[in-house]
Amino acid sequence: MTTYRVYLSDVSYFSGKLEGALRAKRIAYERVRITPATLLDEVLPNTGWMKVPAVRRDDGLWFCDTTPMLRWFDAEHPTRRLLPEDPYRAFLSGLIEDYCDEWQWRPAMFWRWAYADNARYLGSRLGQELAHGTPHPAWAMGLYFRRRQQRIFLRGDGVTQGNFDQIAALYPQALGWLESLLQKRRYLLGDRPSLVDIAWFGPMFRHYAQDPRPAALMAEQAPSVWAWVTRLWNSGAEEWSDTPLEDFSDPAWDAVFADLGTAYLPYLRDNALAVAGNTRRFSGCYGGINYPQLPAIRYRARCLNTLRNSYQQLSVPVRTQVEVRLSGHGIVEALQAETPAASLPIIESALAGPPRKLGLLQRLRFYSTGTPWDSTT
Repeated sequence: MTTYRVYLSDVSYFSGKLEGALRAKRIAYERVRITPATLLDEVLPNTGWMKVPAVRRDDGLWFCDTTPMLRWFDAEHPTRRLLPEDPYRAFLSGLIEDYCDEWQWRPAMFWRWAYADNARYLGSRLGQELAHGTPHPAWAMGLYFRRRQQRIFLRGDGVTQGNFDQIAALYPQALGWLESLLQKRRYLLGDRPSLVDIAWFGPMFRHYAQDPRPAALMAEQAPSVWAWVTRLWNSGAEEWSDTPLEDFSDPAWDAVFADLGTAYLPYLRDNALAVAGNTRRFSGCYGGINYPQLPAIRYRARCLNTLRNSYQQLSVPVRTQVEVRLSGHGIVEALQAETPAASLPIIESALAGPPRKLGLLQRLRFYSTGTPWDSTT
């Protein structure tokens, strides 16, 4: 029987996303909660990142990046599939997954670190986790990581006093979208979980449903979402493998698609332009919010290439079906446009690559600063 060691953090957005999928699919795994030692000695040399989740299979293969990992797990363990089998639903599900991973991620980080009470609580949890096995006191590690996260993911990611309230409003807006969808169904596409549930589980579970401040708002304003989060976490106890999925025809999806077309895809294009021009920072207005001095992120330029490649690979009948459903939202036009940074590879493999040998200076640097967005060893 194949066994998996999953390296994770109990406060991590993407760790929660992956665990939700593994539990739904009834895939057994060993949880390995990270410490500085496991990050430096196991995760970093084998993946090139001081990031989780990472997965080690019992034959020594390592995997990272939840998007290709979910596809790998569905292929390797085809029962209780999460990815829709038909290409129309699969494409729209992948589009929403990318949007949740790279755009809904921003307000999730905002709500975690922008409010002093919430930030102190999360800093304390991180401090306890990352001080384990080190000479550093938990309070000092917590203070360091709280300030680091605020520097990188608030001030360094376009959050200002001028757009603070607008970014804060993105979370209750998303709650409203999901609450509307869940009024009529147990999961976002019917009676069983699928990739879109796992995609939205990323922000909604570890951040919004478990961080004190956003959790209180969810319980008050979106009880159906609150129940869905718990239901999805426990969905491995349900029998649902043959239940058909809906086709995104519910008009409640229109608000999600509208934000994809007016905010996320324009952001992806501007980011790719900056990457192609070797520009480190760029500014733009996305979804009516002005974001100054955003970092140009190579990985997200690859996200745009991947979405466009997926669209181009659709058969003519399926592409027509997609275009009809997405008409009027600006998505199709963005996917058909010329691709900046087109030479960057698409995201398709979950394999982490061969192990790397790290020198003392590299280990000290990554221990102190972590691995940046686009840096590997």
